[in-house]
This record gives sequence, C-alpha cells and structure tokens, in this order.
Amino acid sequence: MRGKFQEPGERARRSVLPGSIAHQMLAVASATPQHWFELEELATRRGMRLYDKSSIIMALKLLANHGFLERHQGQQDGNDQRYNLTPEGEGLLDELHS
Repeated sequence: MRGKFQEPGERARRSVLPGSIAHQMLAVASATPQHWFELEELATRRGMRLYDKSSIIMALKLLANHGFLERHQGQQDGNDQRYNLTPEGEGLLDELHS
C-alpha cells in the first residue's frame, strides 16, 4: 500500500531533516520489506542513535505517508507491517547525502 501522496513534494522532503529519526530510518530501509524492529536493529548496528518504539513507528508512518517508504500489511495480523524503500525514498536519501 502506498502512502497518501503519490508524488512527494518539496514540503514532504523538508519534513525529513538530516540526522532526524526519519532520516535514520530511511537510511537503513532497503528494497526488501522489513519490520520496524529489524530497521531499528540495523540502525543501532550502524551506530545511529534512535529513540523509543513509538518514535520509530511515527517516523516510519511519516515516510510511508509521503511515499518515501512502501508499507505492506502482514498476512496474519494487520499490525504486522513491513516497510521498504521506494524510488522516491532513494532520491531523497541521495539528496540528503549530497
């Protein structure tokens, strides 16, 4: 399921500040859908400072709603969501790292 916005605009891009938790989650996302806790583990291994579960999930939802991540519902439980990076998210990540 795609976020609410098909084409992330400038406002959406500005909502992801360099070094923010949203930026960190975007940086560890990949083409393979992953649970929030898998993304948290990857970020921690890379030395990124994260916050609590609710902050991580809020950041993931923000990124998905703006089309930077794609959200997939679990097959058994609607709470079993996985996230993966979209082409728009890759573009934003490139901008943040340039």
